[in-house]
Amino acid sequence: MQVLWFKRDLRLSDHLPLFEAMRNAKHQGLVLPLYIHEPSQIADAHTARQHQLFVHECLDDLQQQFEQVGGYLHEELGEAVEVLAALHAQFKFTHLWAHQETTQLAQYKRDQAVAAWCKSMGVAFMELPQNNVQRNTFMANPFAEKVNFQTYLDRAAQEEIKNPAGRNLQAFFAPKPPNGLNRAKVPHAAGEDKPLRLKGGRAQARAVAAKFFTPAKLKSYPFSISSPLKAWNGCSRLSPYLAYGVVSDREVLQKLNALVNTVHGQNDAYLITKVEDAARFFVERLIWRQGYFQQFENHTGLETDAFYAEEPVETNEEFLLAWQQGRTGFAYIDALQRFLGQTGWLNMRARATLVSFACVQLGLPWQPVALYLAQQFLDFEPAIHYGQVRIASGTSHFSQMLVYDPVKQQLEQDPKGEFIKRWLPEFGTPAYPSPIVENAESLKLGKARLHAMRQSRLV
Repeated sequence: MQVLWFKRDLRLSDHLPLFEAMRNAKHQGLVLPLYIHEPSQIADAHTARQHQLFVHECLDDLQQQFEQVGGYLHEELGEAVEVLAALHAQFKFTHLWAHQETTQLAQYKRDQAVAAWCKSMGVAFMELPQNNVQRNTFMANPFAEKVNFQTYLDRAAQEEIKNPAGRNLQAFFAPKPPNGLNRAKVPHAAGEDKPLRLKGGRAQARAVAAKFFTPAKLKSYPFSISSPLKAWNGCSRLSPYLAYGVVSDREVLQKLNALVNTVHGQNDAYLITKVEDAARFFVERLIWRQGYFQQFENHTGLETDAFYAEEPVETNEEFLLAWQQGRTGFAYIDALQRFLGQTGWLNMRARATLVSFACVQLGLPWQPVALYLAQQFLDFEPAIHYGQVRIASGTSHFSQMLVYDPVKQQLEQDPKGEFIKRWLPEFGTPAYPSPIVENAESLKLGKARLHAMRQSRLV
């Protein structure tokens, strides 16, 4: 028997481990698809209730996808090695298939423990690459062809995506284990759900993609990503579905390519130019995404390590709490936090503004800032998140210091105060606090502190 282990790849389409496990079923044994609810990962400080419920919605949808091709998804509760050991004792499976993931340290250590267990038990752990991320220790893997990302993009736009939908694959699945999981027994992650977050699942992802991939939406995309007023409806909003592997980057690229081809068929030269320009702009963001993945793969210390000897280490708890609660007296910052608290989402410029204000003007260490936002962002993707936080906090190796003046950002992104009025109703009333720091002075001091830090020796 073979086990197919799902983690942050909750789909059937464009799923290489699924395809390879099915292809090898005749020689290596029937396939048991598995998802493990791991108490240690649920209790991890990065994980919030909204993430867990989003995953549950994705699993419900994935279960339906499996049923439509004659299969099932088996769910277990327990630590990964313990669950796999129990299944191995019962079924003596010979292969464990999974995607290689570039993720936070707790999950990477879990994957290493699983690899060590597989080696000790003589189980072949077939961990296949994705997102064109290169892991040196897996270069011997025949599936890990090393190509540059532009070549990967070119191929991704053209290659046929393997999708089992519409086929009857019942003969390839192992008999379903008799005891299914009652999800009521799964411990809850910390925090509360967010009322306006996106819902999980492949069907939801398709609906979001269909709304975005139109000529009008794509054409306006480059002009809609900076202001939170426009970004809510102007961005693709696919980030949570990419973060949890509900869709693959290749599928998104093919959606984009199909739209461009459709526009070409309309023979409108002006529209073709605008849509092509916007498509290139969108692809640039996918390239940035892959760059963050590769950087995190190569430098796992982005999540934990100080790069400079003079990085702040002491946390002003009063400042941190005011920033988290949207009670800083800076209306734009506070409105962004309130919006985030309801939706689980912000556009990239707004995210950088929050981090810059917290770390540069309030002098907070990047670690508690990054951890809090990881809990708040539904689309928390460790590689992207920590890469962006380190840049916006000034603690990366990035040559430029990107400091966002919150007053200037408010004037540029919310000039009429519409966003603030909606999400910060107490603004302008006696209940709203005075600024906890003076803007110009805190910017000056913060920039000087950053400059001095970056002149210090590297750790």
